[in-house]
Amino acid sequence: MDFQTIGTIGLMLVLVVATSTMALADESFIEESFFNSNSNEEIHTSIARGQVEDFSWIQRVSMDGVIEISGISFVVRNNDDVNHSFQICTVIEGPTGQFTPSFDSPIACTTTEIITNENKSNLQIIELPQGVKVSDLVDITISIQELEFSED
Repeated sequence: MDFQTIGTIGLMLVLVVATSTMALADESFIEESFFNSNSNEEIHTSIARGQVEDFSWIQRVSMDGVIEISGISFVVRNNDDVNHSFQICTVIEGPTGQFTPSFDSPIACTTTEIITNENKSNLQIIELPQGVKVSDLVDITISIQELEFSED
């Protein structure tokens, strides 16, 4: 097998793993509650009433001739019956616990426009400050936070 075939197979495996991870993460948006042992009260956590859809990798060829991930693109669906804006952030984990962006760098986020109830945003893009080689990709974390919106 040549390097291009191996690289393509590797990219497909990474995409399957990352897509599976994202599918599991979508289920975590179900409202959660936990028990606060200090006050014997149940505390309800706030969840975003939106989800990331139509996810894809932005790829480029590095100066070394290696395919790397330079960002992600996606749309956000507002699942609520009220208009909302959302902030979406991502971190990509590489080998041996290396993260992009690194902990001492600005976080990689974007904020949507106000999305009307039950609709999707325009295409959102988060560019990474430093590319991650496809062969080094271990995991991706995407968080979504609903932003406060006032119609005044």
